[in-house]
Amino acid sequence: MTENSFIYSREEMPSTPGRRRVRKIEGDPGAISARAADIESLGDKMARAAATLERFADGTVGRGESFEAVREQAKEVYEDLQTAARRYRPSGTALAAYATALSSVQADSDWRVDGANRTWPEVNEASRALSGAESDQHEFDTQERLHPDVEQTGTRPSTAGAQAAFDAAVSSWEAYWGTYDAPVETWESAYDTAVNSLERTNADGVSDSFWDNSMPFVEGMLTVLFYVGIVLLVVAFFVTGPLALLAGVLAAVAGVLSLLGEIAKLNAGRGDWTSVALAAVGIIPFGKLAKLGDVAAGLTGSVRFPRLTAAFRLGGEEFAQYGRALDSFVESRMPGLFNRFDDAGQLVYRSPHGLNSQNMFRGLQTPLFLAQGNGWVGSIRGGWQALAGNPTNLAQAIGGSVDAYTDIVSTLREGRDRIAAAL
Repeated sequence: MTENSFIYSREEMPSTPGRRRVRKIEGDPGAISARAADIESLGDKMARAAATLERFADGTVGRGESFEAVREQAKEVYEDLQTAARRYRPSGTALAAYATALSSVQADSDWRVDGANRTWPEVNEASRALSGAESDQHEFDTQERLHPDVEQTGTRPSTAGAQAAFDAAVSSWEAYWGTYDAPVETWESAYDTAVNSLERTNADGVSDSFWDNSMPFVEGMLTVLFYVGIVLLVVAFFVTGPLALLAGVLAAVAGVLSLLGEIAKLNAGRGDWTSVALAAVGIIPFGKLAKLGDVAAGLTGSVRFPRLTAAFRLGGEEFAQYGRALDSFVESRMPGLFNRFDDAGQLVYRSPHGLNSQNMFRGLQTPLFLAQGNGWVGSIRGGWQALAGNPTNLAQAIGGSVDAYTDIVSTLREGRDRIAAAL
Protein backbone atom coordinates (compact mmCIF):
# COMPACT_ATOMS: atom_id res chain seq x y z
CA MET A 1 0.00 0.00 0.00
CA THR A 2 1.32 3.41 -0.99
CA GLU A 3 0.86 6.27 1.44
CA ASN A 4 -0.97 9.16 -0.13
CA SER A 5 0.91 12.46 -0.21
CA PHE A 6 0.41 15.97 -1.57
CA ILE A 7 3.11 15.32 -4.23
CA TYR A 8 0.74 12.89 -5.98
CA SER A 9 -1.91 15.53 -6.40
CA ARG A 10 0.29 18.14 -8.06
CA GLU A 11 0.20 18.62 -11.82
CA GLU A 12 4.02 18.73 -11.99
CA MET A 13 5.59 15.32 -11.93
CA PRO A 14 8.27 14.88 -9.22
CA SER A 15 11.92 14.29 -10.08
CA THR A 16 13.10 10.72 -10.43
CA PRO A 17 15.13 8.94 -7.74
CA GLY A 18 18.20 10.11 -9.66
CA ARG A 19 16.97 13.72 -9.37
CA ARG A 20 16.11 14.03 -13.05
CA ARG A 21 13.12 15.63 -14.68
CA VAL A 22 11.29 13.20 -16.89
CA ARG A 23 11.65 14.50 -20.43
CA LYS A 24 12.59 13.30 -23.87
CA ILE A 25 16.23 13.62 -24.91
CA GLU A 26 16.40 16.01 -27.83
CA GLY A 27 18.49 15.51 -30.94
CA ASP A 28 18.44 13.81 -34.30
CA PRO A 29 20.82 10.83 -34.26
CA GLY A 30 20.54 10.41 -38.02
CA ALA A 31 21.57 14.03 -38.71
CA ILE A 32 24.41 13.85 -36.17
CA SER A 33 25.64 10.57 -37.63
CA ALA A 34 25.57 12.01 -41.15
CA ARG A 35 27.46 15.07 -39.96
CA ALA A 36 30.03 12.87 -38.23
CA ALA A 37 30.56 10.91 -41.44
CA ASP A 38 31.00 14.15 -43.39
CA ILE A 39 33.58 15.42 -40.87
CA GLU A 40 35.55 12.17 -40.95
CA SER A 41 35.46 12.18 -44.74
CA LEU A 42 36.62 15.78 -44.86
CA GLY A 43 39.44 14.94 -42.44
CA ASP A 44 40.58 12.11 -44.71
CA LYS A 45 40.47 14.38 -47.75
CA MET A 46 42.48 17.08 -45.99
CA ALA A 47 45.05 14.51 -44.87
CA ARG A 48 45.49 13.30 -48.44
CA ALA A 49 45.68 16.88 -49.74
CA ALA A 50 48.27 17.77 -47.07
CA ALA A 51 50.40 14.78 -48.05
CA THR A 52 50.26 15.82 -51.71
CA LEU A 53 51.13 19.45 -50.92
CA GLU A 54 54.02 18.30 -48.74
CA ARG A 55 55.43 16.40 -51.70
CA PHE A 56 55.12 19.56 -53.79
CA ALA A 57 56.78 21.60 -51.07
CA ASP A 58 59.80 19.34 -50.61
CA GLY A 59 60.28 18.90 -54.35
CA THR A 60 59.41 15.20 -54.45
CA VAL A 61 56.99 15.82 -57.31
CA GLY A 62 56.58 18.64 -59.76
CA ARG A 63 59.09 20.21 -62.09
CA GLY A 64 58.99 23.43 -64.06
CA GLU A 65 58.09 27.05 -63.52
CA SER A 66 54.40 26.34 -62.96
CA PHE A 67 55.24 24.11 -60.00
CA GLU A 68 57.81 26.55 -58.62
CA ALA A 69 55.13 29.23 -58.53
CA VAL A 70 53.00 27.21 -56.10
CA ARG A 71 55.78 25.52 -54.14
CA GLU A 72 56.14 28.33 -51.59
CA GLN A 73 52.39 28.45 -51.06
CA ALA A 74 52.34 24.68 -50.58
CA LYS A 75 54.92 25.01 -47.80
CA GLU A 76 52.65 27.40 -45.91
CA VAL A 77 49.43 25.43 -46.46
CA TYR A 78 50.22 21.76 -45.92
CA GLU A 79 51.12 22.14 -42.21
CA ASP A 80 47.78 23.84 -41.55
CA LEU A 81 45.96 21.16 -43.50
CA GLN A 82 47.68 18.43 -41.48
CA THR A 83 46.59 20.11 -38.26
CA ALA A 84 43.01 20.45 -39.51
CA ALA A 85 42.97 16.79 -40.58
CA ARG A 86 44.16 15.65 -37.15
CA ARG A 87 41.40 17.75 -35.61
CA TYR A 88 38.55 16.73 -37.93
CA ARG A 89 38.89 12.95 -38.03
CA PRO A 90 38.71 12.30 -34.24
CA SER A 91 35.97 14.92 -33.97
CA GLY A 92 33.91 12.95 -36.46
CA THR A 93 34.58 9.72 -34.56
CA ALA A 94 33.44 11.30 -31.28
CA LEU A 95 30.23 12.60 -32.89
CA ALA A 96 29.51 9.20 -34.42
CA ALA A 97 29.81 7.53 -31.00
CA TYR A 98 27.48 10.12 -29.50
CA ALA A 99 24.92 9.62 -32.27
CA THR A 100 24.82 5.90 -31.46
CA ALA A 101 24.37 6.61 -27.74
CA LEU A 102 21.64 9.18 -28.46
CA SER A 103 19.73 6.77 -30.65
CA SER A 104 19.93 4.12 -27.93
CA VAL A 105 18.73 6.39 -25.11
CA GLN A 106 15.85 7.71 -27.16
CA ALA A 107 14.72 4.18 -27.94
CA ASP A 108 14.93 3.23 -24.25
CA SER A 109 13.55 6.41 -22.69
CA ASP A 110 10.96 7.91 -25.04
CA TRP A 111 8.36 5.22 -24.31
CA ARG A 112 9.00 5.65 -20.58
CA VAL A 113 8.44 9.41 -20.89
CA ASP A 114 5.23 8.85 -22.84
CA GLY A 115 4.01 6.28 -20.31
CA ALA A 116 4.84 8.45 -17.31
CA ASN A 117 3.10 11.46 -18.86
CA ARG A 118 0.06 9.34 -19.68
CA THR A 119 -0.30 7.72 -16.22
CA TRP A 120 0.53 10.73 -14.06
CA PRO A 121 -2.92 12.34 -14.47
CA GLU A 122 -4.40 9.02 -13.34
CA VAL A 123 -2.24 9.19 -10.21
CA ASN A 124 -3.47 12.77 -9.60
CA GLU A 125 -7.09 11.70 -9.91
CA ALA A 126 -6.65 8.62 -7.71
CA SER A 127 -4.79 10.66 -5.10
CA ARG A 128 -7.56 13.23 -4.89
CA ALA A 129 -10.21 10.49 -4.73
CA LEU A 130 -8.34 8.77 -1.88
CA SER A 131 -7.99 12.08 -0.08
CA GLY A 132 -11.77 12.58 -0.39
CA ALA A 133 -12.51 9.11 0.98
CA GLU A 134 -10.09 9.63 3.86
CA SER A 135 -11.75 12.98 4.61
CA ASP A 136 -15.24 11.40 4.71
CA GLN A 137 -14.00 8.64 7.00
CA HIS A 138 -12.31 11.16 9.28
CA GLU A 139 -15.49 13.26 9.48
CA PHE A 140 -17.59 10.17 10.41
CA ASP A 141 -15.11 9.21 13.15
CA THR A 142 -15.03 12.77 14.50
CA GLN A 143 -18.83 13.00 14.82
CA GLU A 144 -19.03 9.62 16.56
CA ARG A 145 -16.38 10.68 19.08
CA LEU A 146 -17.96 14.05 19.81
CA HIS A 147 -21.55 12.73 20.04
CA PRO A 148 -21.33 9.14 21.36
CA ASP A 149 -24.98 9.18 22.45
CA VAL A 150 -26.22 10.11 18.99
CA GLU A 151 -26.50 7.28 16.54
CA GLN A 152 -24.78 8.00 13.17
CA THR A 153 -26.76 7.37 10.04
CA GLY A 154 -25.29 4.95 7.58
CA THR A 155 -22.17 2.86 7.85
CA ARG A 156 -18.59 4.10 8.34
CA PRO A 157 -17.08 5.18 4.98
CA SER A 158 -14.35 2.90 3.60
CA THR A 159 -11.11 3.94 1.85
CA ALA A 160 -10.24 0.47 0.61
CA GLY A 161 -11.50 0.98 -2.92
CA ALA A 162 -9.90 4.39 -3.32
CA GLN A 163 -6.66 3.08 -1.80
CA ALA A 164 -6.58 0.14 -4.21
CA ALA A 165 -7.19 2.41 -7.19
CA PHE A 166 -4.50 4.78 -5.96
CA ASP A 167 -2.02 1.93 -5.44
CA ALA A 168 -2.68 0.60 -8.94
CA ALA A 169 -2.26 4.06 -10.52
CA VAL A 170 1.00 4.69 -8.66
CA SER A 171 2.33 1.23 -9.54
CA SER A 172 1.56 1.74 -13.22
CA TRP A 173 3.15 5.19 -13.20
CA GLU A 174 6.27 4.07 -11.33
CA ALA A 175 6.88 1.35 -13.91
CA TYR A 176 7.77 4.16 -16.31
CA TRP A 177 8.98 6.91 -13.95
CA GLY A 178 11.18 4.70 -11.77
CA THR A 179 13.06 3.10 -14.68
CA TYR A 180 13.84 6.39 -16.46
CA ASP A 181 17.23 6.97 -14.77
CA ALA A 182 19.09 3.90 -16.04
CA PRO A 183 19.14 4.61 -19.81
CA VAL A 184 19.63 8.34 -19.24
CA GLU A 185 22.71 7.66 -17.08
CA THR A 186 24.18 5.72 -20.00
CA TRP A 187 23.46 8.62 -22.35
CA GLU A 188 24.93 11.21 -19.97
CA SER A 189 28.12 9.18 -19.79
CA ALA A 190 28.28 9.00 -23.59
CA TYR A 191 27.58 12.74 -23.82
CA ASP A 192 30.40 13.58 -21.39
CA THR A 193 32.74 11.26 -23.30
CA ALA A 194 31.92 12.94 -26.60
CA VAL A 195 32.36 16.44 -25.15
CA ASN A 196 35.67 15.53 -23.50
CA SER A 197 36.91 13.93 -26.69
CA LEU A 198 36.05 17.00 -28.74
CA GLU A 199 37.70 19.28 -26.19
CA ARG A 200 40.87 17.20 -26.11
CA THR A 201 40.99 17.01 -29.87
CA ASN A 202 40.43 20.68 -30.50
CA ALA A 203 42.19 22.19 -27.49
CA ASP A 204 44.82 19.85 -26.10
CA GLY A 205 45.61 17.23 -28.69
CA VAL A 206 46.35 19.49 -31.66
CA SER A 207 46.28 22.92 -30.10
CA ASP A 208 48.13 25.66 -31.91
CA SER A 209 51.60 26.26 -30.59
CA PHE A 210 52.96 29.62 -29.46
CA TRP A 211 54.51 30.03 -32.93
CA ASP A 212 51.17 29.24 -34.64
CA ASN A 213 49.36 31.81 -32.54
CA SER A 214 52.04 34.42 -33.17
CA MET A 215 52.10 33.93 -36.95
CA PRO A 216 49.58 36.69 -37.83
CA PHE A 217 51.72 39.21 -35.96
CA VAL A 218 55.01 37.83 -37.32
CA GLU A 219 53.83 37.76 -40.93
CA GLY A 220 52.36 41.25 -40.59
CA MET A 221 55.65 42.47 -39.11
CA LEU A 222 57.65 40.91 -41.95
CA THR A 223 55.37 42.57 -44.50
CA VAL A 224 55.90 45.95 -42.86
CA LEU A 225 59.66 45.35 -42.65
CA PHE A 226 59.75 44.42 -46.34
CA TYR A 227 58.29 47.76 -47.42
CA VAL A 228 60.32 49.62 -44.81
CA GLY A 229 63.44 47.93 -46.19
CA ILE A 230 62.65 49.14 -49.71
CA VAL A 231 62.25 52.70 -48.46
CA LEU A 232 65.51 52.50 -46.49
CA LEU A 233 67.39 51.16 -49.53
CA VAL A 234 66.12 54.03 -51.65
CA VAL A 235 67.05 56.60 -49.00
CA ALA A 236 70.50 55.09 -48.48
CA PHE A 237 71.15 55.01 -52.25
CA PHE A 238 69.99 58.53 -53.13
CA VAL A 239 70.20 60.67 -49.97
CA THR A 240 73.06 61.94 -47.81
CA GLY A 241 72.86 63.64 -44.44
CA PRO A 242 70.83 62.96 -41.29
CA LEU A 243 68.15 60.99 -43.14
CA ALA A 244 70.82 58.62 -44.44
CA LEU A 245 72.17 58.17 -40.88
CA LEU A 246 68.66 57.40 -39.62
CA ALA A 247 68.14 54.95 -42.50
CA GLY A 248 71.27 53.09 -41.40
CA VAL A 249 69.99 52.79 -37.83
CA LEU A 250 66.55 51.61 -38.94
CA ALA A 251 68.07 49.17 -41.43
CA ALA A 252 70.12 47.55 -38.65
CA VAL A 253 67.03 47.17 -36.47
CA ALA A 254 64.91 45.91 -39.38
CA GLY A 255 67.56 43.33 -40.26
CA VAL A 256 67.55 41.83 -36.78
CA LEU A 257 63.74 41.82 -36.61
CA SER A 258 63.52 40.17 -40.03
CA LEU A 259 65.88 37.41 -38.91
CA LEU A 260 63.79 36.80 -35.77
CA GLY A 261 60.64 36.74 -37.89
CA GLU A 262 62.06 34.19 -40.33
CA ILE A 263 63.17 31.99 -37.43
CA ALA A 264 59.65 32.21 -35.98
CA LYS A 265 58.14 31.18 -39.34
CA LEU A 266 60.54 28.26 -39.55
CA ASN A 267 59.54 27.08 -36.06
CA ALA A 268 55.86 27.27 -37.06
CA GLY A 269 56.53 25.21 -40.18
CA ARG A 270 55.80 28.09 -42.53
CA GLY A 271 59.32 29.20 -43.34
CA ASP A 272 62.41 27.75 -44.95
CA TRP A 273 66.12 27.65 -44.28
CA THR A 274 66.91 29.73 -47.37
CA SER A 275 64.98 32.72 -46.02
CA VAL A 276 66.58 32.31 -42.60
CA ALA A 277 70.05 32.09 -44.16
CA LEU A 278 69.51 35.20 -46.30
CA ALA A 279 68.19 37.13 -43.29
CA ALA A 280 71.18 35.99 -41.21
CA VAL A 281 73.70 36.91 -43.91
CA GLY A 282 71.91 40.24 -44.31
CA ILE A 283 72.82 41.33 -40.78
CA ILE A 284 76.47 40.24 -41.00
CA PRO A 285 78.49 43.49 -41.54
CA PHE A 286 81.09 42.29 -44.04
CA GLY A 287 82.15 45.84 -44.73
CA LYS A 288 82.69 46.49 -41.05
CA LEU A 289 84.72 43.32 -40.65
CA ALA A 290 87.27 44.80 -43.02
CA LYS A 291 87.64 47.74 -40.61
CA LEU A 292 88.13 45.51 -37.61
CA GLY A 293 91.91 45.33 -37.90
CA ASP A 294 92.32 49.10 -38.20
CA VAL A 295 90.07 49.82 -35.22
CA ALA A 296 91.73 47.12 -33.11
CA ALA A 297 95.18 48.48 -33.95
CA GLY A 298 94.14 51.87 -32.66
CA LEU A 299 92.99 50.28 -29.40
CA THR A 300 96.17 48.26 -28.75
CA GLY A 301 97.61 49.14 -25.38
CA SER A 302 94.48 50.93 -24.20
CA VAL A 303 92.27 47.86 -23.67
CA ARG A 304 92.87 44.25 -22.77
CA PHE A 305 90.92 42.76 -25.67
CA PRO A 306 91.27 45.20 -28.56
CA ARG A 307 89.65 43.06 -31.26
CA LEU A 308 86.65 42.22 -29.11
CA THR A 309 86.20 45.88 -28.16
CA ALA A 310 86.59 46.91 -31.80
CA ALA A 311 83.95 44.39 -32.85
CA PHE A 312 81.47 45.86 -30.36
CA ARG A 313 82.23 49.38 -31.57
CA LEU A 314 81.70 48.45 -35.19
CA GLY A 315 78.56 46.47 -34.37
CA GLY A 316 76.83 49.64 -33.19
CA GLU A 317 78.51 52.01 -35.64
CA GLU A 318 75.22 53.21 -37.21
CA PHE A 319 73.79 54.07 -33.80
CA ALA A 320 77.03 55.78 -32.74
CA GLN A 321 77.25 57.89 -35.91
CA TYR A 322 73.61 58.93 -35.66
CA GLY A 323 73.95 59.70 -31.95
CA ARG A 324 77.09 61.79 -32.42
CA ALA A 325 75.56 63.77 -35.28
CA LEU A 326 72.34 64.39 -33.35
CA ASP A 327 74.20 65.46 -30.21
CA SER A 328 76.43 67.77 -32.23
CA PHE A 329 73.36 69.42 -33.78
CA VAL A 330 71.63 69.79 -30.41
CA GLU A 331 74.84 71.14 -28.81
CA SER A 332 75.11 73.77 -31.55
CA ARG A 333 71.63 75.03 -30.70
CA MET A 334 71.89 74.63 -26.94
CA PRO A 335 75.52 75.09 -25.83
CA GLY A 336 76.36 73.61 -22.46
CA LEU A 337 73.72 70.87 -22.62
CA PHE A 338 76.23 67.97 -22.66
CA ASN A 339 79.48 67.17 -20.84
CA ARG A 340 82.70 67.82 -22.79
CA PHE A 341 85.82 65.68 -22.89
CA ASP A 342 89.30 66.29 -24.29
CA ASP A 343 91.11 64.01 -26.74
CA ALA A 344 92.43 61.91 -23.86
CA GLY A 345 88.92 61.31 -22.60
CA GLN A 346 89.21 63.56 -19.57
CA LEU A 347 86.16 65.55 -18.45
CA VAL A 348 86.73 69.25 -19.08
CA TYR A 349 83.16 70.51 -18.64
CA ARG A 350 80.31 69.09 -16.54
CA SER A 351 76.85 69.98 -17.74
CA PRO A 352 74.32 71.15 -15.12
CA HIS A 353 71.59 69.30 -17.07
CA GLY A 354 70.60 65.74 -16.17
CA LEU A 355 70.05 62.81 -18.53
CA ASN A 356 66.28 63.26 -18.57
CA SER A 357 66.62 66.87 -19.68
CA GLN A 358 69.18 65.95 -22.33
CA ASN A 359 66.94 63.19 -23.75
CA MET A 360 63.97 65.56 -23.75
CA PHE A 361 65.87 68.12 -25.81
CA ARG A 362 67.17 65.37 -28.12
CA GLY A 363 63.55 64.41 -28.86
CA LEU A 364 62.48 68.00 -29.38
CA GLN A 365 65.35 68.76 -31.74
CA THR A 366 65.19 65.52 -33.76
CA PRO A 367 62.67 66.78 -36.38
CA LEU A 368 64.85 69.83 -37.06
CA PHE A 369 67.96 67.65 -37.17
CA LEU A 370 66.45 65.30 -39.76
CA ALA A 371 65.22 68.21 -41.88
CA GLN A 372 68.62 69.92 -42.26
CA GLY A 373 71.77 69.05 -44.15
CA ASN A 374 70.26 66.45 -46.48
CA GLY A 375 71.27 66.19 -50.11
CA TRP A 376 71.36 63.91 -53.15
CA VAL A 377 74.15 61.42 -53.73
CA GLY A 378 74.34 62.52 -57.33
CA SER A 379 75.46 59.34 -59.10
CA ILE A 380 74.93 55.59 -59.26
CA ARG A 381 78.51 55.03 -58.14
CA GLY A 382 77.98 57.32 -55.17
CA GLY A 383 74.78 55.50 -54.27
CA TRP A 384 76.51 52.13 -54.42
CA GLN A 385 79.32 53.41 -52.23
CA ALA A 386 76.76 54.72 -49.74
CA LEU A 387 75.12 51.27 -49.58
CA ALA A 388 78.59 49.74 -49.15
CA GLY A 389 79.36 52.00 -46.18
CA ASN A 390 81.64 54.47 -48.00
CA PRO A 391 84.71 52.19 -48.08
CA THR A 392 88.23 53.62 -47.91
CA ASN A 393 90.24 50.60 -49.14
CA LEU A 394 89.83 47.48 -51.27
CA ALA A 395 88.95 45.16 -48.39
CA GLN A 396 86.22 47.49 -47.18
CA ALA A 397 84.95 47.93 -50.75
CA ILE A 398 84.65 44.16 -51.22
CA GLY A 399 82.93 43.62 -47.86
CA GLY A 400 80.63 46.60 -48.32
CA SER A 401 79.71 45.42 -51.83
CA VAL A 402 78.72 42.05 -50.38
CA ASP A 403 76.50 43.88 -47.88
CA ALA A 404 74.85 45.94 -50.60
CA TYR A 405 74.43 42.96 -52.93
CA THR A 406 72.90 40.85 -50.16
CA ASP A 407 70.40 43.57 -49.26
CA ILE A 408 69.32 44.08 -52.86
CA VAL A 409 69.09 40.37 -53.73
CA SER A 410 67.15 39.60 -50.53
CA THR A 411 64.68 42.39 -51.27
CA LEU A 412 64.21 41.31 -54.90
CA ARG A 413 63.73 37.67 -53.89
CA GLU A 414 61.12 38.50 -51.28
CA GLY A 415 59.38 40.84 -53.70
CA ARG A 416 59.23 38.07 -56.31
CA ASP A 417 57.79 35.62 -53.76
CA ARG A 418 55.15 38.10 -52.64
CA ILE A 419 54.09 38.83 -56.21
CA ALA A 420 53.91 35.09 -56.98
CA ALA A 421 51.81 34.50 -53.86
CA ALA A 422 49.47 37.36 -54.78
CA LEU A 423 48.95 35.97 -58.26
